[in-house]
Amino acid sequence: MSTIKVEVTHISDVRPHGNADTLELATVGGWQMCVKKGAYKNGDPVVYIEAGTTLPREVADKLGVTNYLSERTDIDGNKVLVVHHVKLRGEPSFGLVLSLEPGMQAGQDVAAFYGAAKYNPPLKVSQGDSIGGHALFPAYTEIENMRSYPDVIADSEEVVVTEKIHGTNCRVGFVAEMNDGQRVYTAMAGSKGLRRKQPASDAEMRSNLYWFPTTLPGVQALLREISESGARQAVLYGETYGPGVQTYHYGVKSIAFRAFDLMIDMRYLNYDEFLARCKKHGIETVPLIFRGPYALSKIKELSEGKSLVGGAQCREGVVAKPTVERTDARIGRVILKYISDTYLFGKAAEQDTTDM
Repeated sequence: MSTIKVEVTHISDVRPHGNADTLELATVGGWQMCVKKGAYKNGDPVVYIEAGTTLPREVADKLGVTNYLSERTDIDGNKVLVVHHVKLRGEPSFGLVLSLEPGMQAGQDVAAFYGAAKYNPPLKVSQGDSIGGHALFPAYTEIENMRSYPDVIADSEEVVVTEKIHGTNCRVGFVAEMNDGQRVYTAMAGSKGLRRKQPASDAEMRSNLYWFPTTLPGVQALLREISESGARQAVLYGETYGPGVQTYHYGVKSIAFRAFDLMIDMRYLNYDEFLARCKKHGIETVPLIFRGPYALSKIKELSEGKSLVGGAQCREGVVAKPTVERTDARIGRVILKYISDTYLFGKAAEQDTTDM
């Protein structure tokens, strides 16, 4: 889940709205906004609050934006006001633009000033019991929204763009540790945030959202090969999807799994090595949509369209990362998501749940 970002920034690309005389379109980062005509010009400093941010009711009332927010139930069962996205006369508008308060400076994070927080949807009932975590079995990278960080990937840098599957985050692997001079191999599986207890029977393993991938012969062969090479740990990350997981089923009749990353000895593999290892063992991976030079406009285009996984669903969005692993001071590991407008304005997004 991406982090919350409420910052003092600059508005740009102010331009006419084709269907409204009183509105204009503008851009903040990679987000499009509908704004009142004449209210802003290019380069004006503004406070931008992203969609998916909660605001206290008293703050929303003071700002005069309560009617523009959506009341939803959060992960704790509380009713909260959420900044959301709308279409105004046919044009998508994401988040809120506010005028600066005295003393605010460009680049400043002002989330605390407004009491803003990240909206976490209701918790999905999870399968299996959680057990204690392990330092060598880490959760997957927190993927930030590309519209919030459009310049982390450099223009024309080579990237791979894969489809973001609407399922539940899953990780399987092993940790090998020395115990009384013996190398002890421990199989592990988990959801995004929790390690999960191994089911008691093979039938339960096959129906468990998190242990299911370990029943696949290709996954078994991959982890065995890595273990026999002497690696201390390995984690295969992917998405479990299908009936009963989320609103998208992708035309499958039972749960399925697709991998999207592999870590060995606490290092994420470059894309080509990850793909080669999965292909060797017949492990399905998330669909590759594009490989080539990065451009934000290209990513936006690729986020739309029919899913390449299967079924009649549109794409939830895409995930982009450099072909060679690297980090950035702002977000850490460089990997970003771009959620499609079609998904965001559809019913599936309203029914999203959080899975720990």
